[in-house]
Amino acid sequence: MTALVITGPSALAQRRGTFAKGRASGARPVRAARLASTPRTRSRWTRASASGGTTIGAEEMAKDASAAEPLIGINPDRVPMVEAVNRGETSGTFNWTKQWYPVAVIDLLDTSKPHPTQLLGKDIVVWKDGAGKWNVFEDKCPHRLAPLSEGRVEDDGTLLCAYHAWRFDGDGACTDMPQASSKEEADRVRANPRSCAFTRPCMEAQGLVWAWGEGGKEAELEARMTPPLLVPEIEGVGKNGEAPGGGYRNHWQVRDMPYGWAAFFENAIDPAHAVVSHHTLVGSRYDDPAGFNCVVERPMTAEAGFRCAIDPAVPPFNTIGKYDAETSYDFQPPCLLKIDWRHEEARFLTSHYCVPTRPGWCRHFVATVCQRGEGEKVRQHRWFKLNLFTLTSPAWMTHVLGPTFLHQDMVLLHQQEKIIAQGDGQDIANKWKDQVFIPTGADKMTVMFYQWFGRNGPIPWAGRDGDAMPPIERDQSKLFDTWEMHTKYCTHCQGALRNTEALKVVAIAAAAWKAVWATCLLAFGASAAGAAAGAGVAPSLRDVIAAVDPSLAGEAFSALSLAGTAYGLHGFAGMFRSYPFSHAEEDIVMEGTAKIGLSNDGPSLYIDVVDNALFGGNKHAGKKDAVGCECGECSPFHDGIRSGPLASFRKKQEEKARAAKEAGTPAR
Repeated sequence: MTALVITGPSALAQRRGTFAKGRASGARPVRAARLASTPRTRSRWTRASASGGTTIGAEEMAKDASAAEPLIGINPDRVPMVEAVNRGETSGTFNWTKQWYPVAVIDLLDTSKPHPTQLLGKDIVVWKDGAGKWNVFEDKCPHRLAPLSEGRVEDDGTLLCAYHAWRFDGDGACTDMPQASSKEEADRVRANPRSCAFTRPCMEAQGLVWAWGEGGKEAELEARMTPPLLVPEIEGVGKNGEAPGGGYRNHWQVRDMPYGWAAFFENAIDPAHAVVSHHTLVGSRYDDPAGFNCVVERPMTAEAGFRCAIDPAVPPFNTIGKYDAETSYDFQPPCLLKIDWRHEEARFLTSHYCVPTRPGWCRHFVATVCQRGEGEKVRQHRWFKLNLFTLTSPAWMTHVLGPTFLHQDMVLLHQQEKIIAQGDGQDIANKWKDQVFIPTGADKMTVMFYQWFGRNGPIPWAGRDGDAMPPIERDQSKLFDTWEMHTKYCTHCQGALRNTEALKVVAIAAAAWKAVWATCLLAFGASAAGAAAGAGVAPSLRDVIAAVDPSLAGEAFSALSLAGTAYGLHGFAGMFRSYPFSHAEEDIVMEGTAKIGLSNDGPSLYIDVVDNALFGGNKHAGKKDAVGCECGECSPFHDGIRSGPLASFRKKQEEKARAAKEAGTPAR
């Protein structure tokens, strides 16, 4: 079991020099100034390629990450990009079907029903048998190819096809065939392998159901020999609770997205878009965009992907000019991206799985692990505050608020990939590189991703040739349909929706009762005032008010409050079904997060309370038992810090403190 780790002060800060100082003082960054004064010519990387020279390798690209000219970038003449990372690998070395993919979150599934989904263009069904084991079948009955997902999970733990009532056990064997004329005929037919359902190797790990990318005779053996892409930091963690090293994890979120696998990773691996596309939620589109470099920490390979750190870690990971946290992006094909935010007082590791379901669609899973160290400075960080908020929310709350983030760039990504697909080329990766304009080094990770995809793609969709995309969906209500993309297969959200609807009915009924009673009180008062005034004399308004029961105002206020509550519950229930978003309009939920201080750097009373509730403030101070980085190259003495300079810095700090303590002088 791999424990969580916390790093100390960022080593990347030592390399920032005048860049960080310039941003802190409001001055124009040196790198940006150089770019502005650079003639609009091709970069040396592009020139070498155009003249028949060799491409720049990964070593040179990483060595000069802070150069004035970004090595992958300046391309004003729209010359098609060439590979900047060349390690002699042949195209297509990555086998997409011989991989594990998460397909469902166990905690969210209704065990009494089969659940349809897709993987690599193939329809599959996930269901739980009588032995308590989750299974993955191809979604077709061997009899007449009817979808098994339209069937039932019976009391005996078999999956029944709703077309002719054939039943199958967890191994895919047919256990009942009602149309057989005799037991002997049924036994004979069931002995034929063609009567079996089309099974896939599957497993349960870290709260997810995993499916192998293909079926067949050799699939089981190959699957057993291939480990899935698990996240060591999640091991041993429940839904919410203590993790190795004093960590804490939120609930898995899962959602079907109306854009493809490549569009998801292009977006998720791009730090520059966060404060723009997710304006008000994680930052400001006007104040927070900033330049940065990408430092290659693990060079690209077909099987392992690549890892990069952003230097400096710009907003939302830090405040401009105050770079005391570092962030790395670790892409591990075919479906994992780990965003690792490290501060000397805390660490957040966000794990994204993106599964290619069908062209133009993907299924997204995400969970975050937090480890807390000593100190209170980290409470000022918006990244800490935003992630800490999800740790305390029930699953349904985290899920229903998910679209407030995901829908901000939903339309952008849905349309962008279709626009790219209209260009020339056999697959998305080649079409992308021939059409885009990449003038700065901030896009380096996106370029690296498409270089990897260009070598190892396209995705081998079942029954399709290449990345054929569906047309752009102009009806945005379908893009924002949270019921179809999540709620209909999430038991937590279905339960919360039922409770919300029930509370709404109660609030409406109570508001109606209060309104009726307030009306009666008013009528009683008016009648009493009329009787006091005498026959034929209209009572004055003052007399009516004086005669009305004093509780009328309270009853009327209660009626209005309950009506407002019912209206609010109606709106909240609607978020389980649809959550539209437009960048051209203000959003009350987004603005609300900004008002309570979640999307800005600075103090927040709410976060102080949550931090104390979860981690007891500084109760974790001094803990040194959280060691073991996933890279396997860290010394336990340095708390799993993978950066050599940073580890050396921490060691010197500790030695100085120890020497000062022995000498009885304060450490500097």
